Amino acid sequence: MKIRNLKHKICSVFMTLALAITLMAGFPAVNAYAASGSVYTCTVNRCYAHPVTGVIEDSGGEASYATGQGMVEGCVYSSGILEVTDSGEYYLTIRMSLMDYTSGHTFQVQNVGDSGWSTPSEIGVTGNGSDSNGSTADVCMRVPSENCVVRGSMYVEPMGRDVVFYVYPSDYKSGNSTDMNATMVTAASDSTAAQSSTDGNSTEAASSESGSTSSSTGTGASSLTSGSLSSGNSSLQSGSLESNTDTNSDNSQKTLQSSITEAAKPNSSTSDTESSTLNSAEGLSLSTAGESASDEGSSNSGSHIFQVSLAVVICGLILIGAVTGIVYLFRRNWSRWGGAEDDDEE
Repeated sequence: MKIRNLKHKICSVFMTLALAITLMAGFPAVNAYAASGSVYTCTVNRCYAHPVTGVIEDSGGEASYATGQGMVEGCVYSSGILEVTDSGEYYLTIRMSLMDYTSGHTFQVQNVGDSGWSTPSEIGVTGNGSDSNGSTADVCMRVPSENCVVRGSMYVEPMGRDVVFYVYPSDYKSGNSTDMNATMVTAASDSTAAQSSTDGNSTEAASSESGSTSSSTGTGASSLTSGSLSSGNSSLQSGSLESNTDTNSDNSQKTLQSSITEAAKPNSSTSDTESSTLNSAEGLSLSTAGESASDEGSSNSGSHIFQVSLAVVICGLILIGAVTGIVYLFRRNWSRWGGAEDDDEE
């Protein structure tokens, strides 16, 4: 009886293990497959005002432009990477600083010239590190093209409010010359490989595009998560990206550029109106001030004439008094000075 029970237990154990293996085989782990394409290093232009329209959406307004611009430049690095897959997807990676003092990061994207915004369908943190300002995070997001604008929003703890800012990529150079991870394009496209062998100067680009992302600040595409980012999907995976070198094999060969040659300054239409109103008010004040000055000048002129006249009168009286005194003195002493003898002789 005991032997039979032991056999049943052994059979149950084996059946349980077999069931577990079957379930594991039925739901395999999702792997992130590499997509072929090209990687470009780019300049990340940081703006407090919209780089095309000049509109400031942040509540600080135009009065806080200098402070806001400095804040954006302090929170976002000036270099990034753009990954372009052979199937036509674009992924922009930017590095955010001051992560210990900011939270609730959200991002929206648009092509230059569009009026609306869309949330990136794929977004995630691809690397973490630190600098003199604290923690940093590399944020990779899908963008509509290389000619795009990104709108960012985050809560800044020292300021106690949300801040809105903008960035846009430009000045593209082939290859990854940063320490950021190329998480989507981990295999060079055929045209890129051919061009690399011709140029002889793409060793660094080949290393980033062949999957050897040796940056010490992050991990590969298989472990991308959104972290504290609240927009987009919870993970970035390139497994759904199928390389299509037949239809879009010229992506790596085309010249990437942004149509924004210079970021627009803050929209000053409101300030111009206020300025003209102020100028009108000042003009009215100046004209009134002119009339007042004229009246005041007239009164001052009259007062001056009166003072001069009074001085002349006083001087005349003094002169008359002096002459009178001299005449009186001569008449009193005339006989003593011999004046009487002259009269007698005549």
